[in-house]
This record gives sequence, C-alpha cells and structure tokens, in this order.
Amino acid sequence: MPLSRGNYATSACRLSGKLDPFGIGVFVSLQISSGHYNQIAMALRVVLSCSIAMLVLSDLSADLLSEIPQYGNDELAAGQLVVMSSAVQGVPWPRLKLYQVVDAPPKVVADLFSDYSAAPDYIPGMLGAKVIATNPDGTKDVQYKVKVPVLQSISYTVRNAYVQRGNSYEVKWTLLHSPLAKSSDGSLRIEPYGKGKTLMCYTNLCVPVTNLVAGLKNQALNEAKSTVRAIATEAKRRAATEA
Repeated sequence: MPLSRGNYATSACRLSGKLDPFGIGVFVSLQISSGHYNQIAMALRVVLSCSIAMLVLSDLSADLLSEIPQYGNDELAAGQLVVMSSAVQGVPWPRLKLYQVVDAPPKVVADLFSDYSAAPDYIPGMLGAKVIATNPDGTKDVQYKVKVPVLQSISYTVRNAYVQRGNSYEVKWTLLHSPLAKSSDGSLRIEPYGKGKTLMCYTNLCVPVTNLVAGLKNQALNEAKSTVRAIATEAKRRAATEA
C-alpha cells in the first residue's frame, strides 16, 4: 500500500479510541477520575507523538501524490509509468511530468542520479557525463554527451541545484548550452513511497532552436520515458546489491 495520509502511522497509533474525520489525529475517550492523572498524561503524550508522526509521514509523501489524479495513483501502485503533459504558450513542446514508483529507498535514487560518470552504463543513448564546475552556491555544471540522429553526437551543459528535506530530495536543472535547444529546465523529485520505495517525478520543458522540430515531440517523450525507466531499473539493482 502506498504511504499516504499517514496510513502507516495511524495503524500503529490506535489507542482504544478513534481517528478524527480528517485522519490527522487521534481522539481518545478517557474517564477522568481521581488517581488516573498519570495514565491520562501518558496517554496524551502517546497521542501527541503519534499525531506528529502522522503529520511528518504525510508531509513526506503528500506533495507528489497530491499532483496525481486517482487513476494515476492506481497505475503507480500497479508499477506503471504515469505521464502528464501541459501545453506552454509559445513553446512547440509541452511540459512533461513523468511519475514512477521505484523499488529502492530515496537516498539510493538520489545518489544514483548524482553518479554522473555511471550514467552511460544504464541510460540509453548517453555517451558521457561529467561535472565540469562546482559553484560557490553548491550548484554543479554538468556536461552530457548523447547520441543523436545524423549528427552522431552532441554535447550540452546544464546547471544542477540540489535540495534535501529529510528523506526527500530534489535536483533542479537549467540549460546553459546546447546546439539544439534555446532553453530547458526541469527537475527530479524524489520522495518516500512506503517501506523501502520511492516515488519519483521527472519534469522537463525544452524549447528547441526552431519550431521545425515540433513534430519530434513524441520522440522527446519516448526518450524521457526511457530515461525514467532506466533510472528506476538501475536504482532497484543497486538497492538489491546493497541489501
């Protein structure tokens, strides 16, 4: 079962009482009488601890799950890739969002994405990836070399920014240079999804150098799908190796 609305915490925090209608706290019915104050105080401490646990667990997973319609949640639970796209005015290609459940903890997924030298080993069409600059603000400039039709290969450079919030991670990127794109920005968001699993969201918006390539948006989507699946497959393999 996906980690949602603190369902793991609530199952562990039933105190001969009942959940409130919003599922974010526990109401315990206590008969107050003389000699019961210590028991009452202990019960309230347990209630508070459980309530805090539920809120923390909810915060870790609610962001990404709240973006996905119910049918998408069902597909995620079944191991399917969920794709959402939105048109952007003046841009021939849509903004893509791809969601995938990964059979690996969030840290394994985050470490994998930052292991740039290993990218050609598991990402289709990737010939090379390396950090060419580490900036004072903690961002990194990363140069990628990929296969492309006709030209055989091209190189492009992005600036990656890294954010960690507890067990959740985010890498944001902005294109610095590419012979085929005016601009590109996106992110990889990584959040806990149940025990030992991750919910990953890959987002990207690319503005090509010319509208003549607008017809290649399906190819761009297929490449994004391949990248997300490759990350999920390799993260699962690494998690199994580390276990």
